[in-house]
Amino acid sequence: MTTQKPPFRADHVGSLLRPAALRHAFKQFDRGEIDAAQFRAVQDDSIRAVVRLQEEVGLQSITDGEFRRVSYWAHFVEKV
Repeated sequence: MTTQKPPFRADHVGSLLRPAALRHAFKQFDRGEIDAAQFRAVQDDSIRAVVRLQEEVGLQSITDGEFRRVSYWAHFVEKV
């Protein structure tokens, strides 16, 4: 089987779309319904899945999708 390159280049920067389970875990953690270890386990599972997806589609640059960040702007606002 030969791998064909697409006629275009595709990369991503920053956050990837979060799976429903991860979005739900963020809410549960905020409400105190799950502890830090449970929250971390959901993040870890989601990151493994998104890394696998990026590998499968052949991206050259693979990230964790910023799945541990609350939002793309929160870190900046916290430091201001």
